[in-house]
Amino acid sequence: MIFVSVSTINYLHRTEVMAKSIKEFHPDSKVIICLLEKDLHPIAMNIQYIDEIILAKNLGIPNVDQHIFKYTISEASCAFKSEILKYVYKKEPHEQYFIYLDSDTRLYSPISEVQALLYDFPIVLTPHCIKKPKEEYLKFGIFNAGFLGIKRTEEAEQFIKWWAEKVKWNCYIDWDRFLFVDQGWLNLVPTYFNAFILRHPGYNVAFWNFHERKIELDSKKQYTINNQPLRFFHHSQLLNALKEGVENSKNEVLKNLYDEYIAELKQSRVYHLSKNPWSYDFFDNGEQIKNKSRKEFQNNEYLRLFSSNPFNLMNDHFRKKC
Repeated sequence: MIFVSVSTINYLHRTEVMAKSIKEFHPDSKVIICLLEKDLHPIAMNIQYIDEIILAKNLGIPNVDQHIFKYTISEASCAFKSEILKYVYKKEPHEQYFIYLDSDTRLYSPISEVQALLYDFPIVLTPHCIKKPKEEYLKFGIFNAGFLGIKRTEEAEQFIKWWAEKVKWNCYIDWDRFLFVDQGWLNLVPTYFNAFILRHPGYNVAFWNFHERKIELDSKKQYTINNQPLRFFHHSQLLNALKEGVENSKNEVLKNLYDEYIAELKQSRVYHLSKNPWSYDFFDNGEQIKNKSRKEFQNNEYLRLFSSNPFNLMNDHFRKKC
């Protein structure tokens, strides 16, 4: 089984913690990371628990600089989930099972249910909520894109290609267009593809489903969710929404889990890189890219046709073309 994720330099410490937890519970698995940076930081090549790091620009994507330039860091990270899946699916022809995990997740026990399900289904998804869905997920999407299970089948391959094509130009946070990065497209997957919806409460536990999932410790001091094993926790929005949710829960077990994760991050060998800026936030000359420049590139066909590498330009160039 191969686990894949997308990371940026400031998230590498989280990626290391994720990879370490994968190796703890699935020691025979392989961990491959797509690094969304212009260059590979020397220390990134020696993270113990990661088997391979590949730069996004080396995935074989046509016009990759244009693909990245039009997106913010969060949008680009989402747009490359399907691309790293495509890359690994092709690169590892003898592997049958692939798992995508966001880099801010951490395993707490083996994902045995997913392994069993992938014998019979090409795709496994997890919903944000199981029992008490909130209206807001009509906007954010029913399924959380921080996890995907894929089995090597023709149908799964078609899904990956379909998803990649959809987010090629439509992975924005744009409420007027009913877009929330890559996530909304997953709403369509159970209709178009044979996908299993995994409702186990121990998967994709996060601040958005605290209202329906109670975390406790069993007699063996293992984390449980609604009396079932905690498989993985999604530490999304770590210092804002998650922190607030933990504090409001008044749950000491949840607070301990949160504090343990923070401590793990600080112990990472690459923790010091968490303050590093995203390299794709700057033109090649060092000038910081303005959001207006990205927007103009998104909407101006002339710029897209004649700017093979927009990172070679400057903000002034985009103002001239407005």
